[in-house]
Amino acid sequence: MAYRRIVAAVALQRYLDFTPIALRIRDLAALLARSCGASLTILSVDAPVELLPGVETTADKLERLCEPVRAAGAEVATVLREGRPSKVIAEVVAELGADLLVMGTHSKRGPIDVGLGSTASAIGRELAATVLLVRPGPAEQEAARELMIPRYPLVFPYG
Repeated sequence: MAYRRIVAAVALQRYLDFTPIALRIRDLAALLARSCGASLTILSVDAPVELLPGVETTADKLERLCEPVRAAGAEVATVLREGRPSKVIAEVVAELGADLLVMGTHSKRGPIDVGLGSTASAIGRELAATVLLVRPGPAEQEAARELMIPRYPLVFPYG
């Protein structure tokens, strides 16, 4: 089956760089889009929040995630929405008429989400499109854990 429209859903951490799984989802979706001649949209769902001055916005980070795909000569659109990820992802897939969704099984957005696959589970029940789940390997899980919980002692200057 040749896919026509592919959506890649990635979780982007605020204040942190890309997780290995976000990069793998992007690369896999780009490879599939290139091999099928399909359009590619990379989607991230974010919560509204005030950022510290000088901090890269999620919109900027999403554009930076797409730079290597564009540098390879492929077109890629971006969508950034606010809301509950499972609902927003399903809406965007339907709006775009996507026939393939590529996403991770664990978001690793923060300590509360570690070990949860509720978004992937909910998406699988809601969509008519094919869903390709990219499961993080042990090295990717460890790298994501390092991003979220660094292995160095915290230093409290006044305590």
